[in-house]
Amino acid sequence: MRFVRPAETRDLDGVVALAESLGSGMTTLPADRAVLGEKIERSVASFRGQLDRAQTQYLLVLDAGDGTVQGTSALYPHVGSPYGFFSYKRLRLVQRSQAVDVSCDVEMLALANDYTGTTEVGTLAIHPSLKGTGAGRLLARARYMLVAIRPDLFAPLLMGEMRGWQDDRGENPFWNAVGARFFSMDFATADLLSATRGADFIAELLPKHPLYIELLPPDAREVIGKPHRNSMPARSMLRSEGFRYEGYVDVFDAGPQMHCDRDQIATVAQSRQARPATLSPNAAPAATPHLICSEDLLGFRAVMASAQVADGEIALATDAIQLLGADRGATVRWSPGAVGVAA
Repeated sequence: MRFVRPAETRDLDGVVALAESLGSGMTTLPADRAVLGEKIERSVASFRGQLDRAQTQYLLVLDAGDGTVQGTSALYPHVGSPYGFFSYKRLRLVQRSQAVDVSCDVEMLALANDYTGTTEVGTLAIHPSLKGTGAGRLLARARYMLVAIRPDLFAPLLMGEMRGWQDDRGENPFWNAVGARFFSMDFATADLLSATRGADFIAELLPKHPLYIELLPPDAREVIGKPHRNSMPARSMLRSEGFRYEGYVDVFDAGPQMHCDRDQIATVAQSRQARPATLSPNAAPAATPHLICSEDLLGFRAVMASAQVADGEIALATDAIQLLGADRGATVRWSPGAVGVAA
C-alpha cells in the first residue's frame, strides 16, 4: 500500500534518483547529493525536535510500500530567516494633476517581505510515471494533515509559490527584463542559489525602488503572476484548499505566490480525530475514500484508504490500521477524500 512518511537518511539514493528523473527546474529538489543529504538530515532533526523553529523543515516522501521513494513534499515552518523572504507586491497608483486636468492610473511592483515568518509548502514532486494517479494530491494533502496534528509547529499563515512562466526555450521574459540586469548570472543559477543558500544576495543586489509595470517590455508584463505550465496542477490543488492569489509574485520569474490561513485550509478545517476500527467485509462495498494519518509526529504516516465514519470511529482495512500504527490503540485523524471548491 502506497503511503506518505517522513524522509529518512536511508532514502537519500531514492530522493537523488527522483530528482534526476525530474530534470532541471525543481530548485528545492536539485539533483545534488550533498544538498539533498543535508535536506534529509535537517528534516530528520526537525521531526526529532532538535532544531530551532527558524531552521526546521519537514520533508515527506511517498513510499511505494516497499521503501521505494516515488515522490516528495515539504513544509518550511519559518521562511525568510535571517534576511527576509522577498516578493514583489502588485500595487495600483492613481495620480492627478489639477493644473492640466490629467489623471494617471498605473501599476507597480513594490519589494515586500510580507511572507517573512510564514510557513511555506513546497518541494512537491512525483516520479513522472505517476502523473494522473492521485499521488501528487496525496503528497500535497499529507502536508496539511501534518499541520492538523501539530499546528503549534507552523505559522498562522501558510504560503506557496508557483514556478513562473517560461517559453519553449526555457526563457523567462520577466527575468530577462529585470533580474538579469542586476545579477551577474543566469536565471537557473540565481534561482538555485536562492533555494540552496538563502536570500542574502537578493537583499544585497535587488533594486529597492518600485518597478513601474508600464516601463517593462510587453512580454515581461504579460507573465507577471502567470505560472509555468507544469505548475498548473499545483495551483489547482492550492486553490481547492482555499489558497488565494493577492498580487504577490516571485522576484525572479514573477510566478504567483498564494496564501491561506492555517486553520482555514480545507484539509485541516475538515479533519477530525477518530478511534480506528476494523472494516467488516459486509461494509466494505459502501466505504468511501478518506485521507487518514497517524497522530504521532515521529511515526507520522498518511494514506488514502476506503473507510466508513460513524460515532467517533473510522472503520478501515486491517492493513491500513497496521500501517498507521493504530493497531496499538492510538487514535488517528481523517479528512474527506476530496475537499475544497475544486474537489
